[in-house]
Amino acid sequence: MQLHSSGSLANSYFARQASPCRLRHSNWPRPHRKCRRDTGGCLSAHDGRVPAEADIRYRRADFSEVHSFEARQAFVCNIAHGEAGINLADAAFQIAAEDDALVSHSSVKLPVQQYAKRMQRMAEDIARNRLSHMPSIGSDRDPEAVLQVVQEYLYTKQKFQLPLTNLSGVPEHTRVDHPGVWENAKHAYLHETLISKKGIAAVLAVLQADVLQRLMKLGAVEFVVRTDCSDFTRIPTFVILPGMTRRMITKPDGSLLNTCTSDAIIQILRFLKRAYWPFAWDSSQGLAADSRGLGIGGGFADAAKVALEGEADAAMQAIARTAKHRLERGIWTSPGAGDLRRAKAACERLVLIAGEEFPAERRDLAVILLHCGFLSQAYAELRAYAATEVAQSASADEKELVRRLMALVQKEADAQPKAETLTVKSALAAEAPSMDTDRMIPLTW
Repeated sequence: MQLHSSGSLANSYFARQASPCRLRHSNWPRPHRKCRRDTGGCLSAHDGRVPAEADIRYRRADFSEVHSFEARQAFVCNIAHGEAGINLADAAFQIAAEDDALVSHSSVKLPVQQYAKRMQRMAEDIARNRLSHMPSIGSDRDPEAVLQVVQEYLYTKQKFQLPLTNLSGVPEHTRVDHPGVWENAKHAYLHETLISKKGIAAVLAVLQADVLQRLMKLGAVEFVVRTDCSDFTRIPTFVILPGMTRRMITKPDGSLLNTCTSDAIIQILRFLKRAYWPFAWDSSQGLAADSRGLGIGGGFADAAKVALEGEADAAMQAIARTAKHRLERGIWTSPGAGDLRRAKAACERLVLIAGEEFPAERRDLAVILLHCGFLSQAYAELRAYAATEVAQSASADEKELVRRLMALVQKEADAQPKAETLTVKSALAAEAPSMDTDRMIPLTW
Protein backbone atom coordinates (compact mmCIF):
# COMPACT_ATOMS: atom_id res chain seq x y z
CA MET A 1 0.00 0.00 0.00
CA GLN A 2 1.37 3.42 -0.97
CA LEU A 3 0.55 6.46 1.09
CA HIS A 4 1.08 10.00 -0.14
CA SER A 5 1.45 12.25 2.87
CA SER A 6 1.87 16.01 2.88
CA GLY A 7 2.80 16.14 6.57
CA SER A 8 -0.59 17.36 7.70
CA LEU A 9 -2.24 16.13 10.86
CA ALA A 10 -4.98 14.39 8.90
CA ASN A 11 -2.53 12.53 6.67
CA SER A 12 -0.44 11.59 9.68
CA TYR A 13 -3.55 10.09 11.29
CA PHE A 14 -4.44 8.00 8.25
CA ALA A 15 -0.81 6.93 7.91
CA ARG A 16 -0.90 5.54 11.44
CA GLN A 17 -4.22 3.76 10.78
CA ALA A 18 -2.73 2.07 7.69
CA SER A 19 0.63 1.23 9.15
CA PRO A 20 2.12 -2.17 8.30
CA CYS A 21 1.75 -3.22 11.93
CA ARG A 22 -1.96 -2.56 11.91
CA LEU A 23 -2.43 -4.27 8.56
CA ARG A 24 -0.65 -7.34 9.81
CA HIS A 25 -2.93 -7.66 12.85
CA SER A 26 -6.14 -6.39 11.25
CA ASN A 27 -9.32 -8.39 10.73
CA TRP A 28 -9.17 -8.19 6.96
CA PRO A 29 -9.94 -11.60 5.40
CA ARG A 30 -6.86 -13.47 4.25
CA PRO A 31 -6.84 -16.49 1.98
CA HIS A 32 -6.55 -19.77 3.82
CA ARG A 33 -4.33 -22.47 2.37
CA LYS A 34 -7.47 -24.38 1.32
CA CYS A 35 -8.77 -21.30 -0.49
CA ARG A 36 -5.45 -21.03 -2.32
CA ARG A 37 -5.77 -24.60 -3.48
CA ASP A 38 -9.45 -24.18 -4.48
CA THR A 39 -8.75 -21.03 -6.46
CA GLY A 40 -5.83 -22.51 -8.26
CA GLY A 41 -3.34 -20.49 -6.25
CA CYS A 42 -4.02 -17.34 -8.31
CA LEU A 43 -2.64 -14.79 -5.86
CA SER A 44 -2.20 -11.13 -6.59
CA ALA A 45 1.32 -10.22 -7.60
CA HIS A 46 1.19 -7.08 -5.45
CA ASP A 47 0.11 -8.21 -1.99
CA GLY A 48 -0.19 -11.98 -2.14
CA ARG A 49 -3.98 -11.93 -1.78
CA VAL A 50 -6.51 -14.01 -3.71
CA PRO A 51 -8.50 -11.82 -6.14
CA ALA A 52 -12.08 -11.39 -4.97
CA GLU A 53 -13.41 -12.81 -8.23
CA ALA A 54 -11.54 -16.07 -7.57
CA ASP A 55 -12.00 -16.33 -3.80
CA ILE A 56 -14.73 -18.90 -3.13
CA ARG A 57 -15.71 -17.19 0.11
CA TYR A 58 -17.13 -14.25 -1.81
CA ARG A 59 -19.03 -16.21 -4.43
CA ARG A 60 -22.84 -16.08 -4.49
CA ALA A 61 -25.29 -18.82 -5.38
CA ASP A 62 -27.46 -18.17 -8.44
CA PHE A 63 -31.18 -18.20 -7.61
CA SER A 64 -32.27 -16.58 -10.88
CA GLU A 65 -33.55 -19.72 -12.62
CA VAL A 66 -35.64 -20.94 -9.67
CA HIS A 67 -37.20 -17.58 -8.83
CA SER A 68 -37.82 -16.59 -12.45
CA PHE A 69 -39.48 -19.96 -13.12
CA GLU A 70 -41.82 -19.50 -10.15
CA ALA A 71 -42.75 -16.01 -11.32
CA ARG A 72 -43.34 -17.27 -14.88
CA GLN A 73 -45.58 -20.09 -13.65
CA ALA A 74 -47.64 -17.61 -11.61
CA PHE A 75 -47.97 -15.41 -14.70
CA VAL A 76 -49.05 -18.32 -16.93
CA CYS A 77 -51.56 -19.60 -14.36
CA ASN A 78 -53.02 -16.10 -14.24
CA ILE A 79 -53.46 -15.60 -17.98
CA ALA A 80 -54.80 -19.17 -18.32
CA HIS A 81 -58.04 -17.90 -16.74
CA GLY A 82 -58.79 -15.96 -19.91
CA GLU A 83 -59.64 -12.32 -20.51
CA ALA A 84 -62.45 -12.24 -17.95
CA GLY A 85 -60.56 -14.06 -15.22
CA ILE A 86 -57.09 -12.53 -15.48
CA ASN A 87 -55.84 -10.37 -12.62
CA LEU A 88 -53.92 -7.63 -14.39
CA ALA A 89 -52.15 -6.29 -11.29
CA ASP A 90 -50.89 -9.76 -10.37
CA ALA A 91 -49.73 -10.30 -13.96
CA ALA A 92 -47.83 -6.99 -13.91
CA PHE A 93 -46.23 -7.84 -10.58
CA GLN A 94 -45.13 -11.27 -11.82
CA ILE A 95 -43.54 -9.68 -14.89
CA ALA A 96 -41.52 -7.48 -12.55
CA ALA A 97 -40.67 -10.42 -10.26
CA GLU A 98 -39.34 -12.52 -13.14
CA ASP A 99 -37.20 -9.74 -14.57
CA ASP A 100 -35.88 -8.90 -11.10
CA ALA A 101 -34.87 -12.53 -10.54
CA LEU A 102 -33.13 -12.74 -13.92
CA VAL A 103 -30.88 -9.77 -13.32
CA SER A 104 -30.43 -9.53 -9.55
CA HIS A 105 -29.59 -13.20 -8.83
CA SER A 106 -30.84 -12.42 -5.33
CA SER A 107 -31.74 -15.16 -2.87
CA VAL A 108 -34.71 -12.98 -1.89
CA LYS A 109 -37.69 -12.70 -4.23
CA LEU A 110 -39.23 -9.39 -5.18
CA PRO A 111 -41.73 -8.66 -2.34
CA VAL A 112 -44.81 -8.66 -4.55
CA GLN A 113 -47.27 -8.93 -1.67
CA GLN A 114 -45.83 -5.86 0.01
CA TYR A 115 -46.42 -3.78 -3.11
CA ALA A 116 -49.94 -5.20 -3.40
CA LYS A 117 -50.57 -4.01 0.17
CA ARG A 118 -49.71 -0.48 -0.93
CA MET A 119 -52.55 -0.62 -3.41
CA GLN A 120 -54.86 -2.03 -0.76
CA ARG A 121 -53.99 0.85 1.58
CA MET A 122 -54.77 3.35 -1.16
CA ALA A 123 -58.21 1.76 -1.70
CA GLU A 124 -58.89 1.79 2.05
CA ASP A 125 -57.82 5.44 2.27
CA ILE A 126 -60.23 6.38 -0.51
CA ALA A 127 -63.10 4.43 1.04
CA ARG A 128 -62.53 5.70 4.58
CA ASN A 129 -61.53 9.32 4.05
CA ARG A 130 -62.96 10.26 0.65
CA LEU A 131 -66.10 8.27 -0.11
CA SER A 132 -67.58 7.77 3.36
CA HIS A 133 -68.58 11.45 3.58
CA MET A 134 -70.07 11.69 0.10
CA PRO A 135 -73.82 12.20 -0.25
CA SER A 136 -75.76 9.37 -1.87
CA ILE A 137 -78.32 9.47 -4.66
CA GLY A 138 -81.02 6.93 -3.99
CA SER A 139 -79.42 3.71 -2.76
CA ASP A 140 -76.01 4.43 -4.24
CA ARG A 141 -73.48 7.20 -4.64
CA ASP A 142 -73.32 9.20 -7.83
CA PRO A 143 -70.97 7.14 -10.08
CA GLU A 144 -69.53 10.19 -11.83
CA ALA A 145 -68.70 11.84 -8.51
CA VAL A 146 -67.08 8.65 -7.19
CA LEU A 147 -64.89 8.28 -10.26
CA GLN A 148 -63.86 11.91 -10.01
CA VAL A 149 -62.79 11.33 -6.40
CA VAL A 150 -60.75 8.26 -7.40
CA GLN A 151 -59.06 10.12 -10.26
CA GLU A 152 -58.25 13.11 -8.05
CA TYR A 153 -56.82 10.85 -5.36
CA LEU A 154 -54.52 8.98 -7.75
CA TYR A 155 -53.37 11.85 -9.94
CA THR A 156 -53.57 14.85 -7.59
CA LYS A 157 -52.99 13.57 -4.05
CA GLN A 158 -50.75 10.60 -4.90
CA LYS A 159 -49.33 12.49 -7.92
CA PHE A 160 -49.12 9.56 -10.32
CA GLN A 161 -48.17 10.84 -13.75
CA LEU A 162 -46.99 9.87 -17.21
CA PRO A 163 -43.29 10.13 -18.11
CA LEU A 164 -42.32 12.76 -20.65
CA THR A 165 -41.70 10.09 -23.29
CA ASN A 166 -44.93 8.20 -22.43
CA LEU A 167 -45.57 5.61 -25.16
CA SER A 168 -41.92 5.45 -26.22
CA GLY A 169 -38.79 7.52 -26.17
CA VAL A 170 -37.54 6.06 -29.45
CA PRO A 171 -37.77 8.70 -32.19
CA GLU A 172 -40.33 7.83 -34.82
CA HIS A 173 -39.43 7.07 -38.44
CA THR A 174 -35.77 6.39 -37.71
CA ARG A 175 -33.33 3.64 -36.79
CA VAL A 176 -31.46 3.60 -33.49
CA ASP A 177 -28.59 1.29 -32.54
CA HIS A 178 -29.68 0.85 -28.93
CA PRO A 179 -33.39 1.35 -28.17
CA GLY A 180 -32.67 0.87 -24.47
CA VAL A 181 -30.87 4.20 -24.43
CA TRP A 182 -34.16 5.88 -25.31
CA GLU A 183 -36.44 3.85 -23.04
CA ASN A 184 -36.62 3.73 -19.24
CA ALA A 185 -37.77 0.21 -18.41
CA LYS A 186 -38.68 1.22 -14.86
CA HIS A 187 -41.68 3.12 -16.22
CA ALA A 188 -43.18 -0.22 -17.34
CA TYR A 189 -42.98 -1.97 -13.96
CA LEU A 190 -45.93 -1.63 -11.59
CA HIS A 191 -43.82 -1.76 -8.42
CA GLU A 192 -41.48 0.94 -9.74
CA THR A 193 -44.48 3.10 -10.61
CA LEU A 194 -45.75 2.76 -7.04
CA ILE A 195 -42.35 4.00 -5.83
CA SER A 196 -41.61 6.80 -8.28
CA LYS A 197 -45.25 7.76 -9.03
CA LYS A 198 -44.38 7.72 -12.72
CA GLY A 199 -45.36 5.08 -15.27
CA ILE A 200 -46.54 4.58 -18.83
CA ALA A 201 -50.27 4.73 -19.54
CA ALA A 202 -50.63 0.93 -19.62
CA VAL A 203 -49.25 0.64 -16.09
CA LEU A 204 -51.51 3.43 -14.84
CA ALA A 205 -54.47 1.62 -16.43
CA VAL A 206 -53.62 -1.53 -14.45
CA LEU A 207 -53.15 0.52 -11.29
CA GLN A 208 -56.46 2.39 -11.39
CA ALA A 209 -58.43 -0.67 -12.48
CA ASP A 210 -57.05 -2.63 -9.53
CA VAL A 211 -57.76 0.18 -7.06
CA LEU A 212 -61.36 0.36 -8.24
CA GLN A 213 -61.76 -3.41 -7.91
CA ARG A 214 -60.46 -3.20 -4.36
CA LEU A 215 -63.05 -0.50 -3.66
CA MET A 216 -65.75 -2.88 -4.92
CA LYS A 217 -64.51 -5.62 -2.60
CA LEU A 218 -64.63 -3.15 0.31
CA GLY A 219 -68.26 -2.39 -0.57
CA ALA A 220 -67.52 1.28 -1.26
CA VAL A 221 -68.54 1.04 -4.93
CA GLU A 222 -71.59 -0.79 -6.25
CA PHE A 223 -71.53 0.12 -9.93
CA VAL A 224 -69.24 -1.37 -12.61
CA VAL A 225 -66.82 0.46 -14.89
CA ARG A 226 -64.28 -0.57 -17.47
CA THR A 227 -60.93 1.11 -18.00
CA ASP A 228 -60.64 2.67 -21.43
CA CYS A 229 -57.34 1.52 -22.98
CA SER A 230 -58.05 2.65 -26.53
CA ASP A 231 -55.35 5.32 -26.36
CA PHE A 232 -52.07 4.67 -24.55
CA THR A 233 -50.80 8.19 -25.16
CA ARG A 234 -52.85 9.69 -22.31
CA ILE A 235 -53.95 8.88 -18.78
CA PRO A 236 -56.62 6.15 -18.98
CA THR A 237 -60.21 6.99 -18.12
CA PHE A 238 -63.18 5.12 -16.65
CA VAL A 239 -66.29 4.22 -18.63
CA ILE A 240 -69.44 3.38 -16.62
CA LEU A 241 -71.25 0.20 -17.67
CA PRO A 242 -74.93 1.09 -17.21
CA GLY A 243 -77.19 -1.45 -15.58
CA MET A 244 -74.38 -3.55 -14.14
CA THR A 245 -73.72 -3.94 -10.41
CA ARG A 246 -70.89 -5.31 -8.33
CA ARG A 247 -72.81 -8.50 -7.60
CA MET A 248 -73.08 -9.28 -11.30
CA ILE A 249 -69.29 -9.53 -11.75
CA THR A 250 -68.52 -11.24 -8.42
CA LYS A 251 -67.37 -14.83 -8.78
CA PRO A 252 -68.27 -17.56 -6.25
CA ASP A 253 -64.85 -17.28 -4.61
CA GLY A 254 -65.38 -13.57 -3.95
CA SER A 255 -63.01 -12.33 -6.66
CA LEU A 256 -64.20 -10.02 -9.43
CA LEU A 257 -64.20 -10.42 -13.19
CA ASN A 258 -61.69 -8.32 -15.08
CA THR A 259 -63.22 -5.14 -16.47
CA CYS A 260 -60.00 -3.84 -18.00
CA THR A 261 -58.33 -5.32 -21.07
CA SER A 262 -55.22 -7.45 -21.33
CA ASP A 263 -54.05 -4.99 -23.98
CA ALA A 264 -52.50 -3.11 -21.05
CA ILE A 265 -50.26 -6.10 -20.24
CA ILE A 266 -49.39 -6.51 -23.93
CA GLN A 267 -48.37 -2.86 -24.11
CA ILE A 268 -46.22 -3.23 -20.98
CA LEU A 269 -44.45 -6.25 -22.45
CA ARG A 270 -43.83 -4.53 -25.79
CA PHE A 271 -42.31 -1.58 -23.98
CA LEU A 272 -40.00 -3.93 -22.06
CA LYS A 273 -39.09 -5.86 -25.21
CA ARG A 274 -38.07 -2.62 -26.88
CA ALA A 275 -36.17 -1.40 -23.79
CA TYR A 276 -34.12 -4.61 -23.52
CA TRP A 277 -33.75 -5.39 -27.24
CA PRO A 278 -29.99 -5.93 -27.77
CA PHE A 279 -29.99 -5.01 -31.46
CA ALA A 280 -30.88 -1.99 -33.52
CA TRP A 281 -34.50 -0.87 -33.61
CA ASP A 282 -36.26 0.44 -36.70
CA SER A 283 -39.29 2.68 -36.16
CA SER A 284 -39.54 3.77 -39.80
CA GLN A 285 -43.17 2.58 -39.96
CA GLY A 286 -44.07 4.45 -36.78
CA LEU A 287 -44.47 3.28 -33.21
CA ALA A 288 -48.13 2.49 -33.80
CA ALA A 289 -47.14 -0.20 -36.32
CA ASP A 290 -44.41 -1.48 -34.01
CA SER A 291 -46.82 -1.72 -31.07
CA ARG A 292 -49.20 -3.82 -33.16
CA GLY A 293 -46.42 -6.08 -34.42
CA LEU A 294 -46.95 -5.12 -38.05
CA GLY A 295 -44.42 -5.24 -40.85
CA ILE A 296 -40.69 -5.63 -40.57
CA GLY A 297 -40.32 -2.60 -38.31
CA GLY A 298 -38.95 -3.02 -34.84
CA GLY A 299 -35.93 -5.11 -34.06
CA PHE A 300 -36.44 -8.28 -36.10
CA ALA A 301 -34.63 -7.26 -39.27
CA ASP A 302 -31.40 -6.18 -37.58
CA ALA A 303 -31.37 -9.17 -35.21
CA ALA A 304 -31.85 -11.52 -38.17
CA LYS A 305 -29.06 -9.89 -40.17
CA VAL A 306 -26.65 -10.13 -37.22
CA ALA A 307 -27.50 -13.84 -36.88
CA LEU A 308 -26.95 -14.42 -40.60
CA GLU A 309 -24.01 -12.13 -41.30
CA GLY A 310 -22.50 -11.29 -37.92
CA GLU A 311 -21.97 -7.94 -36.23
CA ALA A 312 -19.88 -5.77 -38.55
CA ASP A 313 -19.32 -2.86 -36.16
CA ALA A 314 -16.45 -3.45 -33.71
CA ALA A 315 -17.71 -0.67 -31.44
CA MET A 316 -21.10 -2.37 -31.17
CA GLN A 317 -19.39 -5.63 -30.28
CA ALA A 318 -17.41 -3.93 -27.49
CA ILE A 319 -20.54 -2.29 -26.10
CA ALA A 320 -22.37 -5.62 -26.13
CA ARG A 321 -19.52 -7.38 -24.32
CA THR A 322 -19.40 -4.68 -21.65
CA ALA A 323 -23.15 -4.85 -21.14
CA LYS A 324 -23.01 -8.65 -20.85
CA HIS A 325 -20.21 -8.41 -18.25
CA ARG A 326 -22.21 -5.96 -16.12
CA LEU A 327 -25.53 -7.78 -16.37
CA GLU A 328 -23.96 -11.11 -15.39
CA ARG A 329 -23.01 -9.44 -12.12
CA GLY A 330 -26.46 -8.06 -11.40
CA ILE A 331 -25.55 -4.49 -12.43
CA TRP A 332 -28.36 -3.02 -14.51
CA THR A 333 -28.15 0.68 -13.83
CA SER A 334 -27.57 1.31 -17.53
CA PRO A 335 -28.96 -1.51 -19.70
CA GLY A 336 -28.99 0.70 -22.78
CA ALA A 337 -27.10 -1.89 -24.82
CA GLY A 338 -29.88 -4.38 -24.18
CA ASP A 339 -30.31 -7.53 -22.15
CA LEU A 340 -30.83 -10.77 -24.07
CA ARG A 341 -32.34 -12.60 -21.09
CA ARG A 342 -35.02 -10.04 -20.32
CA ALA A 343 -35.72 -9.46 -24.02
CA LYS A 344 -36.27 -13.22 -24.33
CA ALA A 345 -38.55 -13.22 -21.28
CA ALA A 346 -40.63 -10.35 -22.70
CA CYS A 347 -40.93 -12.10 -26.09
CA GLU A 348 -41.99 -15.37 -24.46
CA ARG A 349 -44.68 -13.71 -22.35
CA LEU A 350 -45.95 -11.82 -25.41
CA VAL A 351 -46.30 -15.11 -27.29
CA LEU A 352 -48.13 -16.65 -24.33
CA ILE A 353 -50.66 -13.84 -24.01
CA ALA A 354 -50.96 -12.62 -27.62
CA GLY A 355 -49.23 -15.11 -29.90
CA GLU A 356 -52.42 -16.17 -31.67
CA GLU A 357 -53.59 -12.61 -32.28
CA PHE A 358 -50.16 -11.26 -33.22
CA PRO A 359 -48.10 -14.00 -34.97
CA ALA A 360 -45.19 -11.61 -35.48
CA GLU A 361 -44.43 -12.02 -31.79
CA ARG A 362 -43.39 -15.61 -32.57
CA ARG A 363 -41.09 -14.29 -35.29
CA ASP A 364 -39.34 -11.98 -32.81
CA LEU A 365 -39.12 -14.74 -30.20
CA ALA A 366 -37.56 -17.07 -32.78
CA VAL A 367 -34.70 -14.72 -33.62
CA ILE A 368 -33.98 -14.11 -29.93
CA LEU A 369 -34.00 -17.87 -29.25
CA LEU A 370 -31.53 -18.30 -32.11
CA HIS A 371 -29.15 -15.79 -30.53
CA CYS A 372 -29.55 -17.59 -27.19
CA GLY A 373 -28.52 -20.88 -28.81
CA PHE A 374 -31.91 -22.61 -28.56
CA LEU A 375 -31.94 -23.66 -32.19
CA SER A 376 -34.62 -26.33 -32.00
CA GLN A 377 -37.07 -23.98 -30.26
CA ALA A 378 -36.20 -21.20 -32.70
CA TYR A 379 -36.94 -23.46 -35.66
CA ALA A 380 -40.29 -24.49 -34.17
CA GLU A 381 -41.32 -20.86 -33.69
CA LEU A 382 -40.19 -19.90 -37.19
CA ARG A 383 -42.21 -22.74 -38.72
CA ALA A 384 -45.28 -21.74 -36.72
CA TYR A 385 -44.93 -18.14 -37.86
CA ALA A 386 -44.28 -19.04 -41.51
CA ALA A 387 -47.56 -20.96 -41.60
CA THR A 388 -49.67 -17.93 -40.63
CA GLU A 389 -51.49 -15.55 -42.96
CA VAL A 390 -49.47 -12.65 -41.58
CA ALA A 391 -46.24 -14.29 -42.76
CA GLN A 392 -47.72 -15.07 -46.15
CA SER A 393 -48.67 -11.43 -46.67
CA ALA A 394 -45.37 -10.03 -45.35
CA SER A 395 -42.95 -8.06 -47.48
CA ALA A 396 -40.47 -9.81 -49.75
CA ASP A 397 -37.54 -8.70 -47.57
CA GLU A 398 -39.07 -10.21 -44.46
CA LYS A 399 -39.94 -13.47 -46.23
CA GLU A 400 -36.34 -13.76 -47.40
CA LEU A 401 -34.98 -13.18 -43.89
CA VAL A 402 -37.33 -15.80 -42.43
CA ARG A 403 -36.36 -18.29 -45.16
CA ARG A 404 -32.64 -17.77 -44.57
CA LEU A 405 -33.05 -18.11 -40.80
CA MET A 406 -34.95 -21.37 -41.19
CA ALA A 407 -32.27 -22.71 -43.52
CA LEU A 408 -29.60 -21.66 -41.02
CA VAL A 409 -31.08 -23.49 -38.04
CA GLN A 410 -32.80 -26.44 -39.72
CA LYS A 411 -29.74 -28.69 -39.87
CA GLU A 412 -28.76 -28.06 -36.26
CA ALA A 413 -32.39 -28.27 -35.11
CA ASP A 414 -32.81 -31.67 -36.76
CA ALA A 415 -29.86 -32.97 -34.73
CA GLN A 416 -31.52 -31.88 -31.48
CA PRO A 417 -34.67 -33.26 -29.82
CA LYS A 418 -37.74 -31.84 -31.54
CA ALA A 419 -39.17 -28.84 -29.72
CA GLU A 420 -42.77 -27.69 -29.65
CA THR A 421 -43.98 -24.14 -29.97
CA LEU A 422 -44.53 -22.11 -26.83
CA THR A 423 -48.14 -22.21 -25.59
CA VAL A 424 -49.89 -21.77 -22.27
CA LYS A 425 -50.31 -25.54 -22.05
CA SER A 426 -46.64 -26.27 -22.70
CA ALA A 427 -45.58 -23.56 -20.25
CA LEU A 428 -47.76 -25.02 -17.50
CA ALA A 429 -46.26 -28.46 -18.15
CA ALA A 430 -42.67 -27.23 -17.90
CA GLU A 431 -40.51 -28.87 -15.26
CA ALA A 432 -39.15 -26.75 -12.44
CA PRO A 433 -35.39 -26.22 -12.60
CA SER A 434 -33.30 -27.67 -9.81
CA MET A 435 -31.08 -25.44 -7.71
CA ASP A 436 -27.50 -25.80 -8.88
CA THR A 437 -25.48 -25.23 -5.72
CA ASP A 438 -22.18 -25.61 -7.59
CA ARG A 439 -22.98 -22.79 -9.97
CA MET A 440 -21.76 -19.55 -8.46
CA ILE A 441 -21.94 -16.01 -9.79
CA PRO A 442 -19.28 -13.31 -9.47
CA LEU A 443 -19.44 -10.26 -7.28
CA THR A 444 -21.02 -7.02 -8.45
CA TRP A 445 -17.93 -5.05 -7.48
